[in-house]
Amino acid sequence: MSQFPRTGESTQAQAAQGAQAARSTHEAPGGYARVMFHGGARAALAGAALLLLAAVLGAAVPFIGLLVPAIVVMAAFSLWVLLDFRAGVGFAIVLMPLSALTFFPHEMMGMRGLNPLNLILFLTTVSYVVHAGLRRWRDPLIPTRLLLWYVLPIGVAAAVGVSSVHLIPRHFEADKLIQFNDGLGYLRDMFFKPQFMVLLALLVALAVRHSRRPERFIYLMLASGWVFCALVGFLLVNSGMTLRELASPLARTFLGRLGMHANEMGLLLNMLYALTLFSIRAHGPGFTRRLLFVSALVFAVSVLMTFSRGAFVGLLLVNLVYFWRRVSIKAVIVALIVASCIGPAVLGPLSERALTGVARADRGAVTAGRLDGIWLPLLPYVLAEPVMPHGIYSILWSPPVRLNRMLPVAQPHSAWLGGLMDLGLVGFGFVLAFLLFARREFIRLSRAHASPALRGLFAGGAVLIPLWFVQGLTDDHFTPSFSQSYFWIALGILFGCGGLLHGRSRPVASAPAWVHQPFGPPAGEAR
Repeated sequence: MSQFPRTGESTQAQAAQGAQAARSTHEAPGGYARVMFHGGARAALAGAALLLLAAVLGAAVPFIGLLVPAIVVMAAFSLWVLLDFRAGVGFAIVLMPLSALTFFPHEMMGMRGLNPLNLILFLTTVSYVVHAGLRRWRDPLIPTRLLLWYVLPIGVAAAVGVSSVHLIPRHFEADKLIQFNDGLGYLRDMFFKPQFMVLLALLVALAVRHSRRPERFIYLMLASGWVFCALVGFLLVNSGMTLRELASPLARTFLGRLGMHANEMGLLLNMLYALTLFSIRAHGPGFTRRLLFVSALVFAVSVLMTFSRGAFVGLLLVNLVYFWRRVSIKAVIVALIVASCIGPAVLGPLSERALTGVARADRGAVTAGRLDGIWLPLLPYVLAEPVMPHGIYSILWSPPVRLNRMLPVAQPHSAWLGGLMDLGLVGFGFVLAFLLFARREFIRLSRAHASPALRGLFAGGAVLIPLWFVQGLTDDHFTPSFSQSYFWIALGILFGCGGLLHGRSRPVASAPAWVHQPFGPPAGEAR
């Protein structure tokens, strides 16, 4: 007999040796602990080094200026992201909901489009590609339904709209409601930039697949939510206005100083509130549960402080769905205590805002001028050709706008009317079908996933679609926007946990190479 083993035997032996080595790493006394200790120690040292670097450079700013420290910090950050693409995903999760605000830098070094978020997304993508190539990862990159049912119809509508850009009245660009005047600029702003939301979801999914504790991504969402609420609170406190004054229809543009409309803020915070609320009971008693409870209260109060009636309805919907199947004596007692604490202070202004125009049966006041000033003038244009797409943001060149027969607005203030007008009946139908499919997947994994924390998160994710549908009656879009940031983050976590796939199992998760092993296949896989 030959002294060399057959090919099949060699492969099996190598696989068995690889599996035994992987098991010995975890089963040896202190082996896994040493791996985690070294990884944690490196992360702590890296954080301490960055803090020390920031302190030194901050002290040196009066002597060497701001540019050099900024370049050094950016270089250090870029190196961190290139070493671990999950770090870039974490920063993107925190920054994406904040990137629409006025304080967020939208360009760096005078270069339009070069901003911290775009830089993070680019570096994160490069980092993942390098890791995947060197370690031979075979991750599914994008769900077929997301590409064909959602991205493709929007892309077709954007391609249709290119030919109508020259019809857009010039005052939209003069008033800075749009920042383009040609077809390429239209595609950049109306198609490619919004798709960064989809890109974020895909990067989150990849990070989830290569994370041992993907449920910890909720902390990143909480961090961005707290920053957002702190900004809203700071603006309200420093305004010197009473709650009754803020509830007035004349104060609707007050929160616009942050760069987002009150309705957009309401949808953003309601989505985060739903994910937080449904995650509370999934965690056992302890710090995380208390943090989620306090965060949910802060987010709910911030929603109320937008004084957006659409946000009020969305908040009511989230709570009704939550208490419908989760009602308990303890939950009712807690709800009554919270309501008794904040109710006396806000009930009057909230009621006044919610019932604006109802007593006088003034439909203009009830709809804030949308019915007569936007929706009815646009309806004949939409119904004249409802099947085929008119183009993304086709309201910009619609006849009622060009002929001054409606309010000079750049959006229809209804996701449903805008979706039908922009995408056409066929494209809009595919988009809605994808969203309903995503909701079904959220529901499925809220029952089937092994992690209780993620089951709670997915239960909250299932509420985001009805919430979007309801608040979309009076604002937002069914194309990606910043007010949907937490939906796309939750969708990425869903995809990373095996959702949206055609019966595929969740890929093997492993940490990035630098944590505990050289570049190569993930631990436990044969070469």
